[in-house]
Amino acid sequence: MPHLAWPFPRPDRLSVRLSVSFVLLFVAVFSAVVVVTLYYAQRNFQTSIDGTLTGVAETARERLANGATPDTVVTELSSLTQYLVILDANDHVTARSDNLIGIVLPTRFKTPPDNGPSFRTMSTRAGRLRSIREPLVTNGKTTGYVVVASPIPDVSDSVQSLAVVVILAGVLGLMVAVAGTVWLSVRESRPLRQLADDVKATADSGFELEVPASGDGSLEARQLRQAFATLVERQQEMLQRERAFFADSSHVLRTPLAVLQGDIEQLEQGTFGRERQEVVAQARTAIGTMSRAVSGLLLLAREPDAAPGSMWEVVELSTLLQDLAQEAEVAAPALAVHASLNARVDVAGDPHQLHDLFGSIIENAWRYTPVGGTIEISLVSDGDDAVVEVRDTGIGIASADMGQLKERFYRSQAARRMFPGGSGLGLAIADRVARLHGGSLDVTSGEGGGTLARVRLPLLG
Repeated sequence: MPHLAWPFPRPDRLSVRLSVSFVLLFVAVFSAVVVVTLYYAQRNFQTSIDGTLTGVAETARERLANGATPDTVVTELSSLTQYLVILDANDHVTARSDNLIGIVLPTRFKTPPDNGPSFRTMSTRAGRLRSIREPLVTNGKTTGYVVVASPIPDVSDSVQSLAVVVILAGVLGLMVAVAGTVWLSVRESRPLRQLADDVKATADSGFELEVPASGDGSLEARQLRQAFATLVERQQEMLQRERAFFADSSHVLRTPLAVLQGDIEQLEQGTFGRERQEVVAQARTAIGTMSRAVSGLLLLAREPDAAPGSMWEVVELSTLLQDLAQEAEVAAPALAVHASLNARVDVAGDPHQLHDLFGSIIENAWRYTPVGGTIEISLVSDGDDAVVEVRDTGIGIASADMGQLKERFYRSQAARRMFPGGSGLGLAIADRVARLHGGSLDVTSGEGGGTLARVRLPLLG
């Protein structure tokens, strides 16, 4: 079936579309109302005539049943606008109205199945007539018929007058409705136009501007404005994360790149022997530092509500922490590292990210604990959570630094003095990984030194 195209250009403005749509709907509904009204008006005229004919026919039947002669009944019930004919059982005329002279009144009707009264509309010399044929029944046997006819009044003038009144009322109503629709559509579309201007201004500013709140318009318009405001906020957050990522990258990669560039220059100058090995080792360390920094920055740049990755699997924390404790013993042989771990505690997560999480905490513990200090690592199950605690006897954290402890690149003065080569990303990455896995990281420290880092993660299942 071919597609029927709209022959007229479609209006662009919402207010015009609403107005045109309402006018077309109003015209269609009003036309249907006019047709139905005129139909029922004519039908009511006919029903009124049928009621009058039925009453006359029943009166004639009752009088004949009471012994009146057919001629008497016809004479009494006939009038200038009412014709009567009485028939016998064989449809022979036994009496008829005197006003039927020159008028042939058909008396044979289509008999209904129940032998009840039947109606017929006919055309005669006297004009259009509406008639009824009523059977005369005596002791269950049809003995004759009464035919009553009456001219159908010319109702065309009345119907035309009614149609004119209805149409005029409809036109007046249409004018009022169109004016109201135009006013309402313009009023309701104004917040949408304002929203379009605000969104365009926000986009032109590079999303520096926000979509302002407004209580104007309908609920749908306010919800749309709120949706755009939320969208702009998310876009601003993404831009801020991108800018922070590039800024952080330049900050954290500056030193290892400088070291790597110096090492390459030494190799180009012909360094040999032990010195060459030291230069290569230093370059390898710088590359490892850059790799870890980029991985950490990418992790920090993820959206806060990012979904779990496809690399999640079952991670046995006791094994992971035992390995990290052994690495800490090798890295800091002057410290006493103790691990008290439950036999098996499983969580769901990214094993590499969880390794970075606990590795960063344990590394901070041994880097900032003086020689002869102690590091204690414990793992227990607490309800639905796995709780990992790393306690050290290190330099501690001043209360003034606690609020900024998890910010990227933040390092206290004491930490800078003890280990100048740190990046300040360790706890920021650890806190980010914990939250991505549905857990938390809390750090407390005493005034006299020593730090406790507690990580909570949901248990598997």
